[in-house]
Amino acid sequence: MKIKNLLYFVVFTFILGSFAMVSCEGPAGADGLNGEPGVAGNAVCLTCHNTATKTLITDQYDLSGHAAGLYVGYAGGRQGCARCHSHEGYVECQFTGQDTTASADGVLLPTAIGCGTCHDFHATLDFENDGADYALRDNGAQSLIMYDHEVTLDMGNNSNVCAYCHQPRRAYDYDAAAVDSFNISSSHWGPHHGPHATLVYGMGGYEVPGSMSYEADGSTSHFADAGCTTCHMHDGNHSWHPELASCTECHASATSFDVNGVQTEIAGLIQDLEDALVAKGVMEVTDGEAHVVTGKYPPAQVGAFFNYATMVDDRSNGVHNPAYIKALLTNSIESLQ
Repeated sequence: MKIKNLLYFVVFTFILGSFAMVSCEGPAGADGLNGEPGVAGNAVCLTCHNTATKTLITDQYDLSGHAAGLYVGYAGGRQGCARCHSHEGYVECQFTGQDTTASADGVLLPTAIGCGTCHDFHATLDFENDGADYALRDNGAQSLIMYDHEVTLDMGNNSNVCAYCHQPRRAYDYDAAAVDSFNISSSHWGPHHGPHATLVYGMGGYEVPGSMSYEADGSTSHFADAGCTTCHMHDGNHSWHPELASCTECHASATSFDVNGVQTEIAGLIQDLEDALVAKGVMEVTDGEAHVVTGKYPPAQVGAFFNYATMVDDRSNGVHNPAYIKALLTNSIESLQ
């Protein structure tokens, strides 16, 4: 008897569920234009969110320095490092609006930057009218942490998300005319290892007077017409390795990144500045590696070293802003003569 009742219950539940399913199905959607079937609601999403696109981007990203996560460990013990050296720190600082994480020790178990670090939810799905926002977490003007007062940098496009981290942490921010000497107390003194955004804009170096003038901020075409993404994300490339095709769009005859010999010239000036700093005792070369010698030096020598360290960390050999970088190096060399 109990088995029979159980069978009745199962059949009744199935029938009831069938009616429920039917009753939950709404009316058919309206036909599209001219009576054609309407477009599926997720069609716009599938433009990007499909297996082929995801696989391509993932393969490209695996070739990037971000994916390697070589310096993610800094986020595990340093509050100020976590915002850029880990996924967790970046997301937390974006959420809180702070420059550092809440924990003085940074992130307990930091992980490398991934897709979900820069990308979150779309601000809108009306891409036709609002444009594709790529769900970037932070695409507005960025505050520069190198200064003790509010200074912002607006790249004018999606490059702003790059500028959040690719900016120097420290500035050459004292009045050289007001001091006789300056103490370099650490082998790590100088700009942080990401001065790219400020150099592209044309700021952040020690602008010692000399034979070359400094052009107005933001005047270089690599800032005004390009930014980071034009060169480092040509055709959406997520490896961020620049491609020659991104250069030839403006420099049609270019056969290498050394357009008009800029990289060769700047590399030579960096070497000349290094030699001059070594001659002054500010730097020394050990086992082929040049590094600063701690101690007190005249402001011109300290500023020249700051510019040297900036160019070495920039690693573009002048491409990011040829005119500004050449002026900084040339005037620094002259200041040591």
